[in-house]
Amino acid sequence: MAEFTRLNKFQQISLTDGSTATVTDKLGEGGQGIVYRVKLDATGEEKALKWYFVGNFKEPRKFYNHLEENIKVGSPSAAFVWPEQLTVWNDDTPFGYTMPIMPKVYESFPKFLNARVRFKSEEALVNAALNMVLAFKALHNKGYNYQDLNDGNFTIDPNTGKVLICDNDNVMGHGQYSGILGKARYMAPEVVRGDSQPDKITDRYSLAVILFMLFIGEHPLEGKKTNVPALTNKYDKRFFGEEPLFIFDKNDNSNAPVPGLHRNAHLWKFFPSFVKDAFQQSFSQESLLKGRGRLLEQDWFNILMRLKSSIVKCPKCGDKIFMESDIETICGNHKVKPVGYLQFPKRSNQAVTVPIVGGAVLYNYHVDNSSEDFATIAAVIKEKPGKFGLENKTNRRWLVTSPNGKTTPKNPGEVLVLGADFKIDFGNNNSAQVIVN
Repeated sequence: MAEFTRLNKFQQISLTDGSTATVTDKLGEGGQGIVYRVKLDATGEEKALKWYFVGNFKEPRKFYNHLEENIKVGSPSAAFVWPEQLTVWNDDTPFGYTMPIMPKVYESFPKFLNARVRFKSEEALVNAALNMVLAFKALHNKGYNYQDLNDGNFTIDPNTGKVLICDNDNVMGHGQYSGILGKARYMAPEVVRGDSQPDKITDRYSLAVILFMLFIGEHPLEGKKTNVPALTNKYDKRFFGEEPLFIFDKNDNSNAPVPGLHRNAHLWKFFPSFVKDAFQQSFSQESLLKGRGRLLEQDWFNILMRLKSSIVKCPKCGDKIFMESDIETICGNHKVKPVGYLQFPKRSNQAVTVPIVGGAVLYNYHVDNSSEDFATIAAVIKEKPGKFGLENKTNRRWLVTSPNGKTTPKNPGEVLVLGADFKIDFGNNNSAQVIVN
């Protein structure tokens, strides 16, 4: 079998649907093969072509059939840059597949980690996390697991937080195994130890690592203990498999961040307690050593929605901060606390609150229990001296009940004055209670 044949510019490749594509450029090269830019001859549309180093596969026919099956089943969501067409393959030739071209506005995740690219806003940052979580919820719900989730899989639009996930060729159905364990530092500890093969449970560990790095800019297990001259295979197994310890573990600070070395770790203090609690659960010893208690994608989604609605301007200095609903929040050298918060029914056992601060935003998610829409604004908290109101930006009428039982309608565009213990019925089986601190 020919292990690999590089393609030349203007070379024509046959696809399994009977069409052809012509190579126009080389986009990149990695461990598995080369990615080329190609033009579909029938339509003129540009695509990317991943062309494999076939000699890397013990069973290339099995892998080819796996790609064929994934193409047939289809992408779990638009976030995945999914294989579209296989090239025609005989056992004595190389093969590859076409996929969409990545838009130029998207930047690789490592560029965000090394601060070569920054998010336009705090909202875009949280949107990126929400998009990641929803993508993996869709993946797992469709019966797939990723198996090789790492920083190289993500490209992000820094302006909006939209996410595209590439390198989906190792995605497998639940119970199947691709032979790929994953990338060092992103694999679940049980995979590093050799106790388990990748599955959706280990995916959830890797997703938590990605989210932590997105927010904090540091690896959750790299602290004082891992400050060694070189992370050899021996140390990798020890620090990320046998003796893993969260850098912000509540019960053991022996792997705490090293000042001057872990320069982004100070960002931890600016995140709300409920986000810290989520990471402490995700990287608890129960999770790291037993694989238990890892958050589901829906749990993360609800936590992140709470985080997005906590983004407000500090009442004292005007800086953007994540505002806690019922306890003091650190902002620079001072602390602030809202007058109260809107309390919604819990979702999958996660609290849903919005601090009562001028400029705080409610999304369709908040006013419709069946919605996961985190982009459409449903209401905005308005502030006047001594008063706070909620502007109805939906196309539905709300019903507001005061503590004395009086009910008042609020039509689209109107503002209701928020008072202690008021209850707001948004329709769609959802409501909120006004809680005063």
